[in-house]
Amino acid sequence: MSLTNAIALMYEPNKEWSNISEKKQSISHIYLTFLIFFAAIPPVSAFIGSTYVGWQVGSGNVHTLTEMSALLLSVSAYIAILVAVFVLSLFIRWMAITYGANPTLAQCVNLIAYSFTPLFLAGFLGAFPILWLDMLISLIAIGMSIRLLFKGVPLLMNINEEKAFLFSSSILTVSMVSLVGMLAITVIFWGSGMAPVFQ
Repeated sequence: MSLTNAIALMYEPNKEWSNISEKKQSISHIYLTFLIFFAAIPPVSAFIGSTYVGWQVGSGNVHTLTEMSALLLSVSAYIAILVAVFVLSLFIRWMAITYGANPTLAQCVNLIAYSFTPLFLAGFLGAFPILWLDMLISLIAIGMSIRLLFKGVPLLMNINEEKAFLFSSSILTVSMVSLVGMLAITVIFWGSGMAPVFQ
C-alpha cells in the first residue's frame, strides 16, 4: 500500500477496505510491502525528536536523550509494533468463530495493520515533540483507527453489521488490554536497565 492508498483509506474506508479484501494478500506481503515501512514511522520520528530536537515542559529546559538510549528504545518499540500486530491478529482469528466469521490469519493481519494506519502516520509528529500537539493529534488518530476498524470488520470478516459491531468492540477491548500489557512490560524493562538516559 502506498502513502496515497493509506490516506484514501482514511477518507474512503469502504472503497479501500473492499480493494484490500479483494487482493487477498499473504502475511509476508503485508509485512514486506506495508507494515515494515509504516510501523517504522513512529520509532524513527521519536528517535529524531528525542535526540536532535528535544522537548520541554512549560518554560523549563529542553530535554534530549543520548543517541544510544534513543536508538535502543526506538528499535524496541519497532519490534513491539510488528509483534503486537501479529499477536492481535491471532486473537482476532481465535475470537472470530464466536461471531460467525472464519477469516484466514492473513485477513486478520490485514485488518489490524491497516486499521493502525492513522496511528502510524500520526507518528511523524514524534520528530517534533510538542506535548499538547502530539496528544491532540494522537487522540484524533486513535479515533480514526477505531473508525477504520469498525468499517473494516464487516467487509474483511464477511459478517452482518450487528455481529460486526460486537466483534469490533471485542477487538477494541483486546487491543486496549494489550496496550496496558505493553506498558507494564515497558516499566519492567525500564527497571532492568533500559530506562531513558538523558543528555
